[in-house]
Amino acid sequence: MTSDQQFTLNEFKEWIRSIGHEGYILEETDERHWCLKTEYAEGRIVFHEMDIIELMIVRAKDEETIFYLHFQLHDAQHAQNLYEEMVRTLLDVPNRLKVKVLLTCTSGLTTGYFAMKLNEAAENLRLDYEFKAVPFSKIFECGFEYDVVLLAPQVHYEYDHVRSIFRSQSVIKIPAAVFAQYRSGDLIETIMEALREKRTSDPEAEAIRSVFDNEKRILCIGLINHHDSYRIGYCIYDHGRRTLDKEVIKETHSFVDIEDLLDYVLTRHSNIDAVAIAYPGISYRGCLHMPEYGLSRDFNMGRYLEEKYGHRVILINDVNAMALGYYAMHENCENMVFYFQPRGNYKAGAGVIIDGGLHRGALSAAGEIDRLIKAVVDEPEKKIFEPEGALEIVSKALLAFITTIAPEKLVVYSALTPDVSKIRDVLKEYIEEEFIPEIIWTDVLKTYILPGALIHALDVLKRLERDPLYYEHLEENNN
Repeated sequence: MTSDQQFTLNEFKEWIRSIGHEGYILEETDERHWCLKTEYAEGRIVFHEMDIIELMIVRAKDEETIFYLHFQLHDAQHAQNLYEEMVRTLLDVPNRLKVKVLLTCTSGLTTGYFAMKLNEAAENLRLDYEFKAVPFSKIFECGFEYDVVLLAPQVHYEYDHVRSIFRSQSVIKIPAAVFAQYRSGDLIETIMEALREKRTSDPEAEAIRSVFDNEKRILCIGLINHHDSYRIGYCIYDHGRRTLDKEVIKETHSFVDIEDLLDYVLTRHSNIDAVAIAYPGISYRGCLHMPEYGLSRDFNMGRYLEEKYGHRVILINDVNAMALGYYAMHENCENMVFYFQPRGNYKAGAGVIIDGGLHRGALSAAGEIDRLIKAVVDEPEKKIFEPEGALEIVSKALLAFITTIAPEKLVVYSALTPDVSKIRDVLKEYIEEEFIPEIIWTDVLKTYILPGALIHALDVLKRLERDPLYYEHLEENNN
């Protein structure tokens, strides 16, 4: 079928039945619920009224949802693509279930042999473990893709540094005797014990609670590129209380995912006052400049969505939303910066709070610090992959904010620079210590982005009540 053909629900079901089901068993539980069963996970299809379809994958071992989306059945090709993406993810679950272990030493040669012996032992023990060795110079480039990082005795001195960066992984020093004698069994037992003890909760995220008292009902959406997947968190704030709180989880992302989400939510919750979307890119009067997602200044995303769904749509840059959310949830400081440094990308962004309010600047471009980084750091596109290079990039970006707006607090997300004392040490090379503000490292992003989107939406709605031409006046003042 071509992309302009339409599917009926029965046609979609017949298409699913007609394609090959290699690697999984299709079970039609009833008219509304179908399952794609494998040994390791279960794909679930739920057919709702108004041709709304939910697709999800739940792992067998722990019932964790690793894939979730919903869409309204219209275009044949789009529906097929989403279903095929779910199947690909389902069939890849065995690879995801493997415990991936990275060994490292100065050169990677001795650990390479040990990795081979460990893979043989894991196969004999029928364990879903996968071992790989790299030289220490490569650890920060690939270590985030592993569950466990093992340090050979030659690099034990790097333990504190490595553990501070790989916060989501178990970092283990291989005992000298175990390493020298290649005692695979002992090391595998150590790994298993470390994984059992590993904490799975985030105390900061659990500790933060916030209720915003207002009279509106607002759907808030926030996109976060979460390392190995894209997560679109969304909730409805009904008079400040969350009445819906879910997220879409996919390996890829395009603007169509936002439309699918809105199709699903707005057919069930039509009585909302506005839709607030926190999204990467420079947002200005409904337009978002984000070429990676196919968005340019020629496409007015806000107006397009308003015309399609009949609801007020309010856009905000993702990091600006995080800044507003953090500011609202913590002790107020009138001037602060929320700095977001993507892993593997020097093009950072910042949300700037000045005198208690979000500062967006001309064309809403305040905080787009990557232009400066390119000027003050040599080859930032290469340096961003190493802790030392990331430290230089982050420090010089923060220096720019310190010397221009003098914030009382800097909140930093940067996976490779979790030690703020090192950031302070670099800053002290350029500026007196008394001028360096408090620096806080965080990786709790979803906690801030949705409340920040709500705060921005409430502010815009109030301004529109006073001045229905608020957007037009804003555009005139910035040209």
